[in-house]
Amino acid sequence: MKDYHPLHVNITDEVKKIIKEHRIVFPAYYGQIYNQVAKENGIELSPSELLHHEMLDEKVIRHIISLSEHAQSALSAMETKNESKLKEVIEETKKLQEEIEELQQAVYQDTLTKCYNRKWFEDKYLDINKEKFTKNGTLVFVDLNRLKRINDAYGHVVGDKVIEYFAKKLKEITPNVVRYGGDEFLLLFNKEDTDNVIQEKIDSVFNFFENKNFKYKDVEFKVTFAYGKCKFHIDDLFINIVEQADRLMYRFKEGRRQKTTV
Repeated sequence: MKDYHPLHVNITDEVKKIIKEHRIVFPAYYGQIYNQVAKENGIELSPSELLHHEMLDEKVIRHIISLSEHAQSALSAMETKNESKLKEVIEETKKLQEEIEELQQAVYQDTLTKCYNRKWFEDKYLDINKEKFTKNGTLVFVDLNRLKRINDAYGHVVGDKVIEYFAKKLKEITPNVVRYGGDEFLLLFNKEDTDNVIQEKIDSVFNFFENKNFKYKDVEFKVTFAYGKCKFHIDDLFINIVEQADRLMYRFKEGRRQKTTV
């Protein structure tokens, strides 16, 4: 097997020479340059080796600078009582805010289900080390049953449609739905939500799928799920909470299996 390490050392040296000409180098730009030089050296980098959300960091910085400039323009317009200029600045700021919200959505949204992703969960619920909770509430670990069978029998397109539909129903009981894995979701409830209320909401979705038949061509099939529910408090370790919820979920799943075999 060819040793690419020396070649990547040379590529890195070339990239360093190129970026020396720039005062500011964003990570995504560095990735672009590295990819370009790598190609010139006969190396094709896979998508997983390249940066995602291309140029996203640069856009964020530019938007921050633009917001600052708009604020200065607004202050100047107010001081000079220039109403037309102030109106213009306000309109530009509104457009900029919409763009920032879109960028934020791109960072925090799962592309398939439009649920939140792990980054959103980590930023909103965990400390800087991504280890401990920073608030109180209830976590529900949800696992969609037999997705592999659906993919194998009807194809991944159908499997993806099932996941999308499933996620949509989960979002009806709480807006805070996180796609944790391929067919795993986290539901987050606030500390004000009582256990009874949470259970009623979960039961409503569970009963819905118990009575729902999915159809692919002339074949009908069922979609079910298992879940585990666990309260969390400030400074609780996330790994402990999710493992406890995971254990309860498997206990629920095993209980359902035993009922169907009786």
